[in-house]
Amino acid sequence: MNQSTIVRNFALFLITLTFASCDPAQTLLISNETNADATVMVVFNKGEHYYKFVEPSASDTLIINLEPKGQDSQKTFRFGIGTWNIQSSIDSLIAAVDLIEIKTSKSTENFQGEKQIRAFIKERIRGRQKELIEIKVN
Repeated sequence: MNQSTIVRNFALFLITLTFASCDPAQTLLISNETNADATVMVVFNKGEHYYKFVEPSASDTLIINLEPKGQDSQKTFRFGIGTWNIQSSIDSLIAAVDLIEIKTSKSTENFQGEKQIRAFIKERIRGRQKELIEIKVN
């Protein structure tokens, strides 16, 4: 075997390994299903947390403005490899969040405190391997 054959075979091996990986990416998808603008606000607890939605800043609040359905109506956050089935993953995500507020032209919903946030997130876990938290603003 010459060196180019070895390099080519190794590259094919790495590509195959990448696509055959058992663990999916942990993802949070927020989408606006309404015909008007919507806003999702997440207030984080103070301190260091495993899950980071954005680069560290002085603000403890993330505001996500979503345009009406069919336009720029989605925001995706990717957190690495794993599933949301793992209790420590859910616990770490919930520990980071103090408040979730969903505001549409017709209503405002607030989820605050560990019990409400846990129920809100667990109801929205989707995917064959429970890798997606899908928040649909209706």
